[in-house]
Amino acid sequence: MTITFEPADAHRDRDVLLDLNVRYFEWMEQCIRRDFGIEVSDLLGGSIPGYVALVLDKLCAAQPPEGVFYIVRRNGEVSGMGGVRKLADGVSEMKRVFVSPDQRGGGLGAIIVRRLIADSDAFGYRTMRLESGPFMGSAHRLYEAEGFRDRDAYEGAEVPQELRHNWRFMERS
Repeated sequence: MTITFEPADAHRDRDVLLDLNVRYFEWMEQCIRRDFGIEVSDLLGGSIPGYVALVLDKLCAAQPPEGVFYIVRRNGEVSGMGGVRKLADGVSEMKRVFVSPDQRGGGLGAIIVRRLIADSDAFGYRTMRLESGPFMGSAHRLYEAEGFRDRDAYEGAEVPQELRHNWRFMERS
């Protein structure tokens, strides 16, 4: 099995990034609607594809050593994504870890998370933060195994205010 991490370019890779991010948000929307009865489009102020298109450039804007966003391939096939971005001096944030449903169960999520932690460390960040929905139990176990601990909500987190009281915020130093 060959895993490749390709630094994403918002223009060159736009179609792949739109597809991955829309699928990520549509999955989140199903879970949020099921668990909280809230429509994500109401929180985003529009459609999921519209929101993704608006934030795509920002998601991919950072370059090392400030940050990076990857398209992840397994044996040449687009299989997931994830990134690191700067929150503050010495503090990074893990963003959009996602493995395509048909690629899950083979440890790819753990490989992505470990790569992002290694990148954050290599970029000189002392602390890494993330935010995660309460329905992401497998991810929480992985984050805990990698040294993340719960913390209060933090400035710069993407999750809408209406969901923060239900969300999980984590940090590792």
